[in-house]
Amino acid sequence: MRLFFLLWIQLCFSAQAVTLKDAWHGAQKNMESLKRAEQGIDQREEQKTRAKAALLPTVNGFANYTRIDPPATAGFSAFTLTKQYSVGVRLTQPLIRGGAYSALKMASENILLAKFQKDSTALNLYQMVIDSFYNLKIAQTDVKNLSSLLTFSKERLSEIRSRAQIGRSRKGELVEAEAQLHTAESQYQQGVMELRQIEKNFEFLTLLGPEDIPELGDIPKLDKKLESFLHQLKQRPDILAARQQIKVADYQVNVSKGGHYPSLDLVGNYYVDRTGILATSEWDAGIVLSIPFFQGGGVQSSIREAVASKAIAELTAHESVRVAQREMSILYQNYLQLQEQLKTLEQALKKSEEAYKLNKKDYQFGLVTNLDVLQSLNSFIQTKRSYDSLLTMAHMNFKSLGAAAGELP
Repeated sequence: MRLFFLLWIQLCFSAQAVTLKDAWHGAQKNMESLKRAEQGIDQREEQKTRAKAALLPTVNGFANYTRIDPPATAGFSAFTLTKQYSVGVRLTQPLIRGGAYSALKMASENILLAKFQKDSTALNLYQMVIDSFYNLKIAQTDVKNLSSLLTFSKERLSEIRSRAQIGRSRKGELVEAEAQLHTAESQYQQGVMELRQIEKNFEFLTLLGPEDIPELGDIPKLDKKLESFLHQLKQRPDILAARQQIKVADYQVNVSKGGHYPSLDLVGNYYVDRTGILATSEWDAGIVLSIPFFQGGGVQSSIREAVASKAIAELTAHESVRVAQREMSILYQNYLQLQEQLKTLEQALKKSEEAYKLNKKDYQFGLVTNLDVLQSLNSFIQTKRSYDSLLTMAHMNFKSLGAAAGELP
């Protein structure tokens, strides 16, 4: 029965642990940025429908009523009716509309751009989750280390107090131990405060409570060279979006140029009722041609604006690639450096722990002072905090390296 109870407790605690993938799924469901990106795709779909509508026929009902001042010449004629009206249905089919087809193609490219932007938003959100997840792990581990420092400091004070009561330790050593305890308590409280802040940020992002993050273990080895990561950048969503923006801007130039082209429409009217000499005619059809001659320079200005926008898009795309390559190279080199730094710091951690244990033992024989023991304790805990933080940062750097290459969990 006792074994079953312990097993049940272990399962409960393990169920509370949260993984990076859990945090990512929580952020996907919670954050509004992805939902906005999805609405952006729907918005572009409607823009395409509106662009398509410019090429399709339109049917409208119409009615007009005209009152004419009677002419001076007397007599009755259908052309001298003082009250004229007509009621009917008009169909207009655009045949030539400058820039209309380019606008339709641009709308299609805009849909693809919105999809790339959504994927880019997801990738940015994943990077935020990586930072929040591993920062939470760093804070949790740091509080545990500070708790260990607090425990060791209490044990040290208890030991010195007992020795002072029998005259084996000086009063100054007791004061040193008390100061150490107060410092450890302050550090622990500061660590808890920082942990609470990071937990709130994590909960805001993922809508998950401050569960414990499982142990990370050894950092993975890189199985790809920098060139492979740089090659993956070509398919990263934000890079694709930047290049897609050039295509959209190019179509915008064609749309603006369409302002110089003539428009040709097929117009047909069906009359329900009308007056005048054509009162018995039920329908008519014709072609309407409109040729722009002068529009105040507005069309040429819009063309120049579109050309400038395309140039900006090209520069932005080029800059995005260079920035991505720089960030990828930095992440890659940092990870290699972290691997070497961890090896060195791991040896320092072993030596600092050994030094603390030896000093604690030597103090029993009067070979070292209490201050030496406290200094070695602080050095050991500080080294452990640095090592644990660096280990977590290495895991974070590895995941960030994959995210920078466009990889999602």
